[in-house]
Amino acid sequence: MNESATIVANHWDSSSSPCECCGQYSQQIWGDLSLGDTRLAAYFVHWTEGRPDHLPNLDLIIGPWGNANDSANRILVTLLFKPSANGGSFMVTDASSRAGLYGDLFGRAMLRAEVVGTPLASEVFALVDALWLTEPRIAEVKVLNRIS
Repeated sequence: MNESATIVANHWDSSSSPCECCGQYSQQIWGDLSLGDTRLAAYFVHWTEGRPDHLPNLDLIIGPWGNANDSANRILVTLLFKPSANGGSFMVTDASSRAGLYGDLFGRAMLRAEVVGTPLASEVFALVDALWLTEPRIAEVKVLNRIS
């Protein structure tokens, strides 16, 4: 890989709706993470404005994309972001609880134990880092660190 190559977020869309439990607005953004012309993953981030106690979700659908690629070859990995005054942290969780949100975009929802402590974890956190650094809309999630 070229040393200067960087994974970047490409914005697709966003939506908002009132949170069912508190009435605050919940936001969702989505897009893809790419290295040059190669799409590595799609991302979906969901959070509730002003509510750090509603831990933001980050769902990554990782694997080959494009018409010639089968969704069965992609996996779903889910993380929670825990905001804190120290900058917050991400935690891998079982993706099975979020699998129904994405239809047939992936072939397998990964369990936490299938990610943590494996080579896949390095790939997942490289994607998370790229999202955190190159997706400007994530600034609204970062705000939760200041009010936690």
